[in-house]
Amino acid sequence: MVGSPCALCRQAKKLELSHIVPKFVIRYLKKTSVVAIRNMQNPNKVVQDGEKHYLLCGDCEDLFSIYETKFANTFFHPYMKDNIKEFNYDSNIYYFLTSVSWRSLYLDILDFVEHSQELGLDTETLDCLIASEKEMRNYLLKNQSTANGIEHHIFFFEDIKNITNELVETRPHTTFHRGIVSYTFFNKELKTYATITNMMGIILFTLYNKGQNEKWINTEIINGTGVISAENQIIESVCINELVEILNNAKKAVLETSDSQKEIINNRVKDKLEEFKNSKTFEDLKKDFNL
Repeated sequence: MVGSPCALCRQAKKLELSHIVPKFVIRYLKKTSVVAIRNMQNPNKVVQDGEKHYLLCGDCEDLFSIYETKFANTFFHPYMKDNIKEFNYDSNIYYFLTSVSWRSLYLDILDFVEHSQELGLDTETLDCLIASEKEMRNYLLKNQSTANGIEHHIFFFEDIKNITNELVETRPHTTFHRGIVSYTFFNKELKTYATITNMMGIILFTLYNKGQNEKWINTEIINGTGVISAENQIIESVCINELVEILNNAKKAVLETSDSQKEIINNRVKDKLEEFKNSKTFEDLKKDFNL
C-alpha cells in the first residue's frame, strides 16, 4: 500500500500490514489451539490471524521485529513453555513494550478524534493521549533516550483459586490464557488513561496518566535493567475494571455463539479428543471448572 505515510517515521513509503499484538503471540495461540480461533466481537467468525493494519513501512517493521524477537525469547516463550516465573530484563524490553502500546494508542487516537463527542472524550484527556503518542514515537525513532511520563507495567495472570460468583462463568483462566486483545481506555473522573494488551496472560498496562492513590507493586518495567517476577504482584487501580470488562466480553461472546458454530466446535473436539485432553485449553477449562 503506497500513499499514506508510515505512522512511525512519517515517510511516504510502501506500507506493510502490521500486527497490533505481535505475530509471535498469535502464532503460539494458533499452535496450541485444538479448535479454530474466533473473533471476540463476532464469535461466529473464524479468524486466521490477529488484528492487522497498514501502519508501518518495511524499515520500521524490521526495527520493531528485532525487539519482538528479544521479548519472545526472554519473556514470552520461557513463561509459556517452561513455566519460568522470574525474568531479568534490560532496556530492550522497555522498547518492545513501548512499541506494542504505541501501535494501539496511535490507532485509537484516530478513532477518538473522530468520535470524541459520542465517547464523551474531553480535550484534556485527548491532549494527554496525543502528547503521549508523540513522546513514545520520538523514543521509538531513537530521537530521545526514553518516553517521558510513560509507565509500563506487566501483570502475569497466574492461576487463581477463587473469584466472585458473578465472574465464575466468565472462565477467567481460559479467557486470559487463550486470549489476545489490545486497546486504549480512559477514566476521566479518576484521571487514569492507559493502553491494555493481553498476550495470553502476560498483560501489559501502559499508563499515560495515573490517578491518585493507585498502587502498583512488583509490576513496573523501567527503561534499564531489572528483575520482574510472576509472583507477589499487587494492583489497586481503576485499570482492574478493564480486566473485568474483558471477562464480561468473553462471557457475552460465548452466549452469542450460534448453535451451529457450537456444534462445529464440539465435533472438532470429538475428532481430536486425545489432543484436546493434552492441550493448554483443557488445562485452563479444568481450572475454571474448579473455581
